[in-house]
Amino acid sequence: MAVLVKGIEMPFTCLTCDFHKCAGGVGDFCSLTKRRQFRFKNRPKDCPLIEVPEPHGDLVDRDKLRSKEFIQNGDAYAVVMSRDIRNAPTVIPASEVEEA
Repeated sequence: MAVLVKGIEMPFTCLTCDFHKCAGGVGDFCSLTKRRQFRFKNRPKDCPLIEVPEPHGDLVDRDKLRSKEFIQNGDAYAVVMSRDIRNAPTVIPASEVEEA
């Protein structure tokens, strides 16, 4: 399961990350990956944080809309009504900048 934490900026390095922890005598570690791999000049390539671009509209569940697909002669078609789009589950709400 993924989690969006509003108000946290994407860190440039592990040391500026809100998930960076210091464990006393055993050194620093990432509370997300539970590893001691730290980058001081950039984030590691396998960092689990993903930046959500701003501004953005609602991010919806495409799979829910794809449930309307049907196959005919080997091709996939979908009839998506505007009510289906309006009622699609919102995964991440629109950013405040977009809503204004």
